[in-house]
Amino acid sequence: MQGRSVLNILYAVTLFVHLLAIVFHLDILSYASKFLLPFILAIQFVLGTEGIPSVFRISMLAALFFTGFGDMFLLFSEQNTWFFSFSLITFAFSLMAYIGFFLKIRYSNYPLPRCQWAFIFAAQAAVIAFIYFMLPYLGQLTIPVIIFAGIASVMLQAVKHAYRLKEQPSGWYAMAGAGLYIISCAIIAIHYFYHPLEMGTFLIMLTYGLAQWGLVTGGLLYLRMRRGYAVQ
Repeated sequence: MQGRSVLNILYAVTLFVHLLAIVFHLDILSYASKFLLPFILAIQFVLGTEGIPSVFRISMLAALFFTGFGDMFLLFSEQNTWFFSFSLITFAFSLMAYIGFFLKIRYSNYPLPRCQWAFIFAAQAAVIAFIYFMLPYLGQLTIPVIIFAGIASVMLQAVKHAYRLKEQPSGWYAMAGAGLYIISCAIIAIHYFYHPLEMGTFLIMLTYGLAQWGLVTGGLLYLRMRRGYAVQ
């Protein structure tokens, strides 16, 4: 318990330092702190899942691995559009790893959580409406962005349907993380394609940093609760 608390504090401090580095344009500190964020979460997840089937560890660590590379590419996206394309690809792989992780939770979580059709249709309608709004501004990246948005929406649904939230409150961490991830993606789209936001990079990293923590924490707390029942 104490080790997890220390790592949570370390993550919060590192995210705070990263946000300060963005505000004061401290590039080297920004790069270093951004690299550390997924690394800290990976350590926290590994240390907190001893005895858990490896399939859960592999999928979560894959998500954090691709997240780290996506972060690095995104740092240089304003210098060359290819970096933004590479970041989309690596983040898409990260999302697919998250999807695999939360689907594994769902199908080992008996009785299986019910499909929330109202949520499915509302979330998909919101994603489609946002893509429709952004279409005139996406240019050559229209297809990759649409594909990425589709994968992100599947991730949101996978998280939503992994838990019985009334009985498993740890799922709210993951749901908050998934929601913040979608918000972060929307801010990225607006900032890079529609109109640069004055605090765009700050808002992107604030929502993204909290999103990653929520996804990892929600998965970690659930697996610890179900340690004896999560089977391959």
